[in-house]
Amino acid sequence: MNSPTNASTNIFLSGPLGSLFARTAIPIIFIMGMNGLLTVIDAYFLGVYVGASALAGVTLIFPVFMLLNAMATLVASGMASVIARQLGAAEITAARTTLANAQALALCICALLIAGFAVTGNSITDWLANGSQDLADTGYTYISILIWCSPFAFLLSVYGDALRSEGRVGFMAAASLGVSLANIAFNYLLIVMFGLGVAGSAIGTVLAQCLALAVIAIYGGFGGTRIGLVLPGTAGWRKAWPQFLALGAPQSLSFVGISLGSAAIILALHIWNPKDYSATVAAYGIALRILTFAFLPLLGLSLAMQTLVGNNVGAQQWARSDAVLRMALAAALAYGVCIEMSLFKFSGSIGFAFVEDARSVSELGRILPIMTAMYFSSGPVMMLAGYCQAIGDPVRAAILGLSRTYLFAIPLTFMLPIALGETGIWVAAPAAETAMIAIAFLVLANLRARKGLRWGIFGDRS
Repeated sequence: MNSPTNASTNIFLSGPLGSLFARTAIPIIFIMGMNGLLTVIDAYFLGVYVGASALAGVTLIFPVFMLLNAMATLVASGMASVIARQLGAAEITAARTTLANAQALALCICALLIAGFAVTGNSITDWLANGSQDLADTGYTYISILIWCSPFAFLLSVYGDALRSEGRVGFMAAASLGVSLANIAFNYLLIVMFGLGVAGSAIGTVLAQCLALAVIAIYGGFGGTRIGLVLPGTAGWRKAWPQFLALGAPQSLSFVGISLGSAAIILALHIWNPKDYSATVAAYGIALRILTFAFLPLLGLSLAMQTLVGNNVGAQQWARSDAVLRMALAAALAYGVCIEMSLFKFSGSIGFAFVEDARSVSELGRILPIMTAMYFSSGPVMMLAGYCQAIGDPVRAAILGLSRTYLFAIPLTFMLPIALGETGIWVAAPAAETAMIAIAFLVLANLRARKGLRWGIFGDRS
């Protein structure tokens, strides 16, 4: 049980949970929401001012883009796990060493990515384009800029997770707003005013990343952080790398799953829908942007829940941790229902906000209701996975967090079209969500049988 001193110094252990949850979740959801809004606005600029083919070309390269994010997350997430414990123990020198070594690892991975892309980049984009040279050129132009400039993205990810480990959520929210608005402005200037097309989108992203790094450097230089700014690498700079990679792997695998899932859909479209390939890929690209925008606030809700649950479970305040989970489950379910109803209602017309191509809009109206048919269930399952992570149950967290993509969505993307034709590609998503409901009930039933808790998760565990 937590001591009175601990309860008085840890804001998560006392006070009304509703307002505390809101104060914790809103800044994180805001940051995630701004990132999601940026993807939607970027799609709007490309679709309206460049054309559906530009959107299709960028969508084709999405698996590579997500793989880039996965590699950055692998380093940053693993580092954050180490650095948070060091900060909690007031080991500032060790934390600075950890930050330096993480930067060195990030830059080494960037070097490998750049070298690999220099050798295989053209072949990858040609294959993804399914024989369309225009789509291949568009995709290569976009992703090549991001990969050549990947050190900026990797360093930003590392420093961003270091700031979160220090609890600088307010600064991160303010900086996220400023940088996102700057990114939108850069994209507008480069895409709309200067006519640079997909290159303008990529360059705008890189410029925004550089701006964010400059803001962090100024903030750290003026003493805004406990760790400050450090140069990459110190004595024994490779010693911590295996630990970073092991700790960062679970979260990174989620992004790898998104990358593989997108690649699976594109490959399935190669097989089942060659005639309308470009229009369908453009529609899929719009759907991806919309669903990313919808997903990121859920991720923010999950991160906030994990923060509160972790603190209260650590203090053995089971009633409070249970209440937090119930609030998160209810909020996620309500959010999912609202999103699904909205997308179903506007699926036939929302495409015109991004492109003027009637074929692409028609395709979006066809595939989006199918893809989101079970969307309401995804949020609660995600909260359960985050809860298991917060209480230190990585096995069940992995089952609930990774099974959807690796066990169901990817295999079903190839299996269902055999019976349903091209429509089966899109049915795979709701089928996977349905399977995850069953998996969640099995996990909870197992926990109830083993621990005797209500629904397998509620009750005193002491």
